Amino acid sequence: MTHHVRTTMARGFRPPESWEVPIRHILPDSPVDGTRRPEEAANALRGGAPPDIALVLPTCVSRLPAERQREVFRSLLSRVAEVLRDHPRTPVVLFIGMQWSSAHEEEEGIRRLRLFVRDARERLPDLRVCGLSLPGPGKPRTLNGAIAVAEVLGCSGVGWVDDDVVPEENCLSRLVRDFLAGGRRGAVGATKIPHVHEFAASKLLSRAKAIAAPAMNYPHGCCVLVATDVVAGGMPGRYISDDGYICFRLLDPRLPDPLAHLRLVPDARCHYYVAGPTGETRRRIRRLLLNHLVDLADWPLPVARHYFRHVLFGGMWPLTGFDSSRGRRHGAKKALIKWLYFAWFAGIGGELYLRGLTGRPLRRIEWAPYSEVRGPAPFSSTSREIR
Repeated sequence: MTHHVRTTMARGFRPPESWEVPIRHILPDSPVDGTRRPEEAANALRGGAPPDIALVLPTCVSRLPAERQREVFRSLLSRVAEVLRDHPRTPVVLFIGMQWSSAHEEEEGIRRLRLFVRDARERLPDLRVCGLSLPGPGKPRTLNGAIAVAEVLGCSGVGWVDDDVVPEENCLSRLVRDFLAGGRRGAVGATKIPHVHEFAASKLLSRAKAIAAPAMNYPHGCCVLVATDVVAGGMPGRYISDDGYICFRLLDPRLPDPLAHLRLVPDARCHYYVAGPTGETRRRIRRLLLNHLVDLADWPLPVARHYFRHVLFGGMWPLTGFDSSRGRRHGAKKALIKWLYFAWFAGIGGELYLRGLTGRPLRRIEWAPYSEVRGPAPFSSTSREIR
């Protein structure tokens, strides 16, 4: 029965096989239209010691106004500067991915990329930097473009930071520290610190998460560093959740600690806002649940079973274990919230199952960005709270 349900749900989703799109690589001394092939970009980025770590800032033209986007990039440069300072024997290459949806946005995106590349060269002359101009949407498109160049360069790790999170001082440096100490294997991620928006959905979800302890015990894609061999060849077009793909690739139920290759770094912290407007949050949760269902349908049953029982729905008694770590009352509240979430999960799972059964698969999972893109203000070491 489990095999039938999973294979039928898997047939219920049939997207394009690849995220591959034409990419223009914008380099400090590149021609006006940029280079087109990863090998050309890699050759231009060589010189001196070969880069060992690739860092990526994925964003898009419509995400933020130009000046605000430049502030975000300059803030990230400060974190990259800390990596260069603390790990002088670990050369770094920085990619800035700029997605666009029209010819006008493409032109504006290239203008911004050239500005950001110039900013990086002026501030960090030893840092190799490359802009990626490509059509969107889809964060994996940007990541795959950077991974393709990083593989040619021979980088051992690829990391990325979303433009709506704020890494604390030394966050990226500490990720690199733990990645190197762990033998450049698996994935390491920042510890996420949530903040509440003024939206009702944000306040409600924040309260629910405080009780239910959602799947936060493995690296999330908003701030992560992963071994290049884990994402070699790029993420398949079937998966739009980068952290879900990495989690299922590395989760190993045969180990005493199945999440041993997925490590959170306690002193590497990043800040983010929970949710947004109600309608957008609902679409976001639907997309998240579809990602969970596709992963649970695709990956080997022992991996899917562990993720379902111990990561996604841990504490959903009596289907999974009862969590009495904070008392029976708290455990009962957690079970109730998990069951409410499971009802939504099962409803969307039923949709995928029927689509697979009737031969009418879903062709894509809609991208669900928040229109209110306002990450927490840049973190300051002199203040322990977000302003």
